[in-house]
Amino acid sequence: MRVRVSTPATVANVGPGFDVFGLALKEPFDVIDVEMVDDGAIIISVTGLGSDDIPVDPKRNSASIAARFVLDAAGADFGVSLSIKKGIRPCSGIGSSGASAAGGAFAANMLLDDPLPNEVLVLAAAKAEGVTAGKVHADNVAPSIIGGFTVVRSLSPLEVVSVAAPKHLGVAVAMPDVMVSTRAAREVLPDSVPVRDLVFHVGHAASLALAMERGDLGLLGRSLRDAVFEPMRSSLVPRLAEVETAAMDAGALASFLGGSGPCVVSLFDLRMNDGENIVSAMKGAFEEGNIDSESWVTACGEGCRRLVP
Repeated sequence: MRVRVSTPATVANVGPGFDVFGLALKEPFDVIDVEMVDDGAIIISVTGLGSDDIPVDPKRNSASIAARFVLDAAGADFGVSLSIKKGIRPCSGIGSSGASAAGGAFAANMLLDDPLPNEVLVLAAAKAEGVTAGKVHADNVAPSIIGGFTVVRSLSPLEVVSVAAPKHLGVAVAMPDVMVSTRAAREVLPDSVPVRDLVFHVGHAASLALAMERGDLGLLGRSLRDAVFEPMRSSLVPRLAEVETAAMDAGALASFLGGSGPCVVSLFDLRMNDGENIVSAMKGAFEEGNIDSESWVTACGEGCRRLVP
């Protein structure tokens, strides 16, 4: 039996929601072909963006680790062969490793006679992220599997709440020619934060979740603020402030560091803007610092899905 799935890029953290909020994107995405292997082994191959630097050792690749967690949870007596075509650049800030982990879990689950629920897949993918990134976190893998806007209320026990993103919400992304690993981005974070910053984040996170549920894009834009994590990571992304300012001046509702960076994500109202001037402004701001970047306009997307081979 052979199955092909797509697994989307995601934006984690989403302003004040560090390790909690996640948003699935329509593009880009990885494509994973999975086939049953009788001897219980996990076999993996990787092509596409950044594939030369992605491990194919099943014990070090997030897709194969997640697939193994799913097979073990189901008590499966077979293994899988995973062929991954990366459409999401590693060290990009839009969940490359998370998409692989989500896709590995989702693809392996498609081969089961009695498929496991999404909660088990999210946990398997989060554990795989823990092996490869050094910390278990589900803010990338949850939206990649479930789609839309997700809130990780708890990891132990796992509970993820999801809502459909507002239908008029557009997403503009600028990815500079800079590499930022999740491990490096976590190393610059503080062990504790002042109470004033905690209060700031609670207020903004609560109103952001409410804005997503209501489809209130004005409130959403006002709520996308980060008083702690983005400021600590700003040194890892040259011209971050200038790019965000350029996006806001071009009509964005909010502009912020995607995940651990280096990509910069700007949200906008599709009823008022097609996003092209926003990505142009972001790209131009990077160019003023002699930094090449790739940019595109997309939208919020669904989670992993089966493709017709």
